[in-house]
Formats: sequence, C-alpha cells, structure tokens
Amino acid sequence: MIKIERVAHVVIKVRSLEKSLDFYTRILGLKEMGRIDPAVIFLSTGRDHHELGIAQLGDEAPDSTFYQVGMEHFAFKLRNDDDLREAYETLLSENVPISYTVNHGVTKSVYFFDPDGNELEVYSDNSPEEVATFDNPYGGMEKLDFAQDQPSLTDSIVKAQQEMAAAAGAQ
Repeated sequence: MIKIERVAHVVIKVRSLEKSLDFYTRILGLKEMGRIDPAVIFLSTGRDHHELGIAQLGDEAPDSTFYQVGMEHFAFKLRNDDDLREAYETLLSENVPISYTVNHGVTKSVYFFDPDGNELEVYSDNSPEEVATFDNPYGGMEKLDFAQDQPSLTDSIVKAQQEMAAAAGAQ
C-alpha cells in the first residue's frame, strides 16, 4: 500500500499564464516560487515549495463543462470565519464570479471561478459544536449568513442540471 502523507499540490491548465498569475498572486495571495519557461509557473502559500502549478495552453483552449470527467474544484483553507468573510469581500470587490456559498457542516465555504472557469473554494472549519448540529456534517446546503444574495449549492446543482439537459436536447 502507498502511504500518502497528504495531498501536496495541484496543477491546472489555463489559457493565459499572465492573467492567471495575476489572479492567483494578487487576489489569492499566493507567491511565485519558480518557472519552467515558457509556460509553467509554480505558486505557494509558503507552506511548501509549491501547492499550485499553472500550465498555459493558449487562448484557443476550449472550455470544460460541468458534466465531464475531471477535477470538480480545489480548496484553500482559511484560519477562521473572519478570514472567510474578508476573502468573500475581496472576491466581490475584484468582480470574481461567485458560484455559491454554503455551510456544509464541517466547513463554511465560498466557491468561485478563476479567469479560466476553474472552480475554487475558500473555507473555514466549523467548531465541533456547530458540526454536531448537522444530521450529516458533510451535507449542509444552506447559504452563508453574510452572502444571502449569492446562489446556494442547490441553485448551482439545478443550474448545472438545466445546462446538461439543454446540451442533451441540442444534440
């Protein structure tokens, strides 16, 4: 058996290296750690040599769709609820599209999109007392109290199902 210590990094494909570098460094606060020219950059929170790699495909790369095999999203853990609120406000002030917000039970989360439409999550862990209030601590569906004007997880699921049905009807 392989004895994994932890998930270490993710590498994503993007259209524009510079646009993604700006997003991940200026808005999310990651630091550039290294490059393989001309098309790969390694970024870090400071914990490791890198937690994220971005690899440029070019402007003509096609969009992915929700209902295809591949990565759904990746997440960044924040220290606490105050940091989550601050992250949410930063995303809004930078006009970053919000996918939805949710109190899962184990976490409070804000899901959003990078410039290429990759879905990301920032979250803070809930206290053990709050987690205990959920029948399923992974199944919470309610919006965050400070983001009531944003879509819910349920809204996001319904929208994806409607898009899939429309795409199937167009074939």
